[in-house]
Amino acid sequence: MLNKEITFNPMKILTSAYHFFRPRALGITVAFLFLAVLMVSVFFTSWPSVDQLPQNLEDPSNIEGIGVMIFTDFVVPFEILSIVLLSSMIGAIYMAKGDDAQ
Repeated sequence: MLNKEITFNPMKILTSAYHFFRPRALGITVAFLFLAVLMVSVFFTSWPSVDQLPQNLEDPSNIEGIGVMIFTDFVVPFEILSIVLLSSMIGAIYMAKGDDAQ
């Protein structure tokens, strides 16, 4: 019992890793592509400060200026954020739904 030999079988490890990652390959690829697009959009977007927003004296909240900037200069980050929020909402609904077998 105390002198039981521990064997190392690399083929068994590779086979188990293959069986684990094979059905998940498409999901892993999509996740990495999504992460790459997200990182590119975060690091290569010029983030303006509050001073760069167009000022409107009639509207001190400046909602119109923010809307114009979102739909002209920041279309791609806005769309990426909408996809992230949509997928998180779908995931939350799926998790809250639960199993039908109960």
